[in-house]
Amino acid sequence: MFQKLAISLAVLCLAVCSGCSETEYDKITTNAVTGRLTVNGVPATGATVRFHPESPQTGAKYPLLPSGKVDAEGVYQLTTYEGPDGAPAGAYTVTIEWPDRNWRPPNGGMPPPPPDRLQGVYADPKKSTIHMKVEEGANEMAPIVLENVKILKGSSLN
Repeated sequence: MFQKLAISLAVLCLAVCSGCSETEYDKITTNAVTGRLTVNGVPATGATVRFHPESPQTGAKYPLLPSGKVDAEGVYQLTTYEGPDGAPAGAYTVTIEWPDRNWRPPNGGMPPPPPDRLQGVYADPKKSTIHMKVEEGANEMAPIVLENVKILKGSSLN
């Protein structure tokens, strides 16, 4: 009797625990997204491009913020979950942050993050004027071309 009860409890625990973890079925379908970013005619190598959904995503347990790093050619690929898996279809407001690679933190303590070469001008989704729409399937986004941008004093485009 006790053995049957113990086995039943173990099976019940496994069923409950397996229902709490994220599975492939919990993920919203993503679509490949690539694009280009230049600042004052130069690829913004190392910048982070984030796509903020403009409306709630159906089926998402929490807000998804696809993002990608800009490579030396000025190209970014978005990631939502892992690898360059893209973004769910929908309308997005785009933000950009470009950490100063030449910044050196002060000695002692936990260093703060490096300053944004773009001085936070493109970092706030409530103020961003950059909007993109991700469609089903592969997406090559319109290039983001930022011209006449005032760069952080002491920083460079390289």
